[in-house]
Amino acid sequence: MADFLTLILAAGKGTRMKSDVNKVLHETAGKSMVQRVLDQVQEVDSAAETVCIVGYQKKQVKQHLGDKDIKFVTQKEQLGTGHAVGQAAGFIARHQGPVLVLCADTPLLRADTIEKLTACQQQEDTGAAVLTAKLDDPSGYGRIVRNKKGHIKCIVEDQDASKEQKKIKEVNAGVYCFSGPLLFEALNKIDSNNEQQEYYLTDTVSYINNQSGKVIPVEVHDSAEIIGVNDRRDLARANKLLYQRTAQKHMVSGVTIIDPDNTYIEPEVKIGRDCVIHPFTFLQGDTEIGPHTAVGPYSRVFASSIGKNVQIKASCNIKESIVHNECTIGPFANLRPGTELKAGVKVGDFVELKKSQIGRGTKVPHLSYVGDAEVGEGTNIGAGTIFANYDGQKKHKTRVGDDVFIGSNTTLVAPITVGDRGQTGAGAVVTHDVDPETTVIGVPARVYSKNSKKKNKQDQD
Repeated sequence: MADFLTLILAAGKGTRMKSDVNKVLHETAGKSMVQRVLDQVQEVDSAAETVCIVGYQKKQVKQHLGDKDIKFVTQKEQLGTGHAVGQAAGFIARHQGPVLVLCADTPLLRADTIEKLTACQQQEDTGAAVLTAKLDDPSGYGRIVRNKKGHIKCIVEDQDASKEQKKIKEVNAGVYCFSGPLLFEALNKIDSNNEQQEYYLTDTVSYINNQSGKVIPVEVHDSAEIIGVNDRRDLARANKLLYQRTAQKHMVSGVTIIDPDNTYIEPEVKIGRDCVIHPFTFLQGDTEIGPHTAVGPYSRVFASSIGKNVQIKASCNIKESIVHNECTIGPFANLRPGTELKAGVKVGDFVELKKSQIGRGTKVPHLSYVGDAEVGEGTNIGAGTIFANYDGQKKHKTRVGDDVFIGSNTTLVAPITVGDRGQTGAGAVVTHDVDPETTVIGVPARVYSKNSKKKNKQDQD
């Protein structure tokens, strides 16, 4: 199959959104609509160059997509879809092959639908393939008028349709794949002789038919794919459908989602089999969760890697962190960016960790703050412990060794190191390094004794 040029229409104002933000930059399930459309195009192997037609708030749209392999052209005046596509005439002329045209506000469109459409266009004598759908209520959509052979004779916009044409249930989805040379010719032939006084891209159909080129309909059976987002109600509907689609995919693959209607999993998330996802949980970004893990309820995991057999209890927040196998987290725990929990770590209720590495089997059971720290294996951090990492100007590092016992309500004032098998008494304020196998107590902490045991008894909470 020949490579196709993609044109994404993103120049409109989207006034019905009642927003200071360009419509196509509004998010559906964690990504902007224009990014979701671009992602689906890029999944198709035969996708070649992509051009985005921008206009209203073009600077914001270009900045948003600036790191993508994409070109931009500007539609200075919004004079219709035909006029918008005409701004990319130079790209169309150079490409010569198939041209895919789609709108940036259709975030539910699937990659396999795009692939089917572009494949159909490359049949013999096919000048264009048009994505269509049948709707119980087609009002607001352009109607598909077929000829006796079942090909598309013309597309009539809703406001220009006759009484009989308005009865047609098959509608134009606004997604097309054209023969590039025919499209280039047709763009020079269309006019604005219609109620809106705009240049309709749909008027290219008549020109292609007159040139003996077939215009074939490609019906999409899931009409939700063609939903265009025009206002906040459409946005909410698109969000819900994306979350439902994603939940169905995971449940079919062996994930238990207890209440799919109240669970919010973004399409990019990967979940292993036999996981259990509880209600009101948000799984977002490039998150990956290993098998046999339970999450939630009321938890949020963003752009994090979670191992297998992990228990994430109620109301936890995990962002840009790594959690290895067999860990237990929460309830009400907060893992901030840069946190890594090695296998078997326990992080209990009302614990906050930031930019810290916690060693295998270590416990931070409750009511503690651990920031900018390296904590070894088999260590116990007592309730109420504070890693005082900020001096008012800079952040400092705390290092805690293996098999250390930190007493309740200890304050460790960084930069500081607590050696292997060291101990602090309850309420100690530690401002200097603690040697291995040494106990310190008091405010400020002072050396109490060398430990007689090589390994501390660990807190079992």
